[in-house]
Amino acid sequence: MSLVLLAHNEAAVIADEIRSFKDAVISRLPGSELVVAEDGSRDGTRDRIVDVSREVPLRLLGGTERLGYRRAVLNALASTTGEWICFADSGLKHDPADFWRLWNARDGHALVVGQRTNREDHWYRQVFTTGFNVVVRSLFDVPLQDSDSGLRLMHRSLASSIVASGLFFRNFSSTEVALRALAAGFRVKEVPVSYRQREGESRGMPLRGIPKSILGALSDLWRLRRELR
Repeated sequence: MSLVLLAHNEAAVIADEIRSFKDAVISRLPGSELVVAEDGSRDGTRDRIVDVSREVPLRLLGGTERLGYRRAVLNALASTTGEWICFADSGLKHDPADFWRLWNARDGHALVVGQRTNREDHWYRQVFTTGFNVVVRSLFDVPLQDSDSGLRLMHRSLASSIVASGLFFRNFSSTEVALRALAAGFRVKEVPVSYRQREGESRGMPLRGIPKSILGALSDLWRLRRELR
């Protein structure tokens, strides 16, 4: 199993998060690997990862160039070696123990998505997410409740398919993966997981960025709908 942590400007928490995932997951799955995809941080995140790598075996991806979420995901997928790949957004938003909820639900499924419950992030982000998923279900006639969750587990067969086809969403790459998986006939399951507000200043979608995000999301969803149909 390959566990991928996606990190950007997380210097204050990344070392503790790596240790937590190592203790809760990696140390309990013999032969698993920990991959940290660091995406052009400017706050010393990469230095913190290098420091903690002296005590926690890991593979560090990325460099000084900011790739963006989509390219970081594709690069990480192409570099992993496990039969199963777990992606987790960093920032202490996800409880490492929730990995086992996904792992125990994997039989018969190519993608297991952590459906965020008991959310502690900003109210406007919760409203946006709810509305976004209503649109996704309406456009694609799929049962997804939380298509863009940052905690998900996928089988190698799906990962290979995604790398081959590529991704184009400017944001919400996790949604594109889930929709492409369902369209290709892969089985997808959602399981409830906890979700916390990122510690420190949020680097997620700000309130002022919602209108632009809505327009971009609608454009990308409509393009994918035309492609898949």
